Amino acid sequence: MSSFLDNQLHHTAHRCPACLAVFKDTQVFPTPEVEKARYDTHHNTLDNTGYVDFLTHFLDRAVRPFVSQGRSLDYGCGPGPVCVHLMRERGFEATGYDPLYAPDTPLIAHHYDVITCTEVLEHVFDPHAIFQQFQTLCRPGGFVAIMTLFVPERNEDYLTWWYRRDETHVGFYHPLSLSTLAAHHGFEVMRLEEPNLITLRRLTDESIR
Repeated sequence: MSSFLDNQLHHTAHRCPACLAVFKDTQVFPTPEVEKARYDTHHNTLDNTGYVDFLTHFLDRAVRPFVSQGRSLDYGCGPGPVCVHLMRERGFEATGYDPLYAPDTPLIAHHYDVITCTEVLEHVFDPHAIFQQFQTLCRPGGFVAIMTLFVPERNEDYLTWWYRRDETHVGFYHPLSLSTLAAHHGFEVMRLEEPNLITLRRLTDESIR
């Protein structure tokens, strides 16, 4: 891991030289209270047509080409589960989970045909723990569709990147980062599109072995 100073935001950032992921220093990771206060300002609701169009484009690119029915989980659904609503409109048996807003949703192992995870990974303190959950929750042969803005490859470009300025954004992924995480946790990449989209397929247990 190589470290470099983010003078504008007054902390150290760390980049993995192997997969190119960047994480802010743990000293500036937000508390749950800070996170929730920030998320409560978002207007991610059904009456926000721009947000609905944004998610519709994601579903059309990252989900519809691979799966058209079954059980779906929106991981990190937030206070307004728009993606859950859109998946139900498309005929899925959809539910949402969020550690802050929907923590009581029962998560059933090897239950979901598709898991959506939109604008969540950048908030995650431990990506391996989340991918382990994906491996547990997604049925073999099922899919995980992720949206997160890919990090610039060069540190100097990262240091002028607007996306890092959100205090709740702590981790940033290069396509190589996500491909590496996927392979480690039993997934293969089905679609990867700049600047922010990746679809993974859960391998069968026999394939993983």
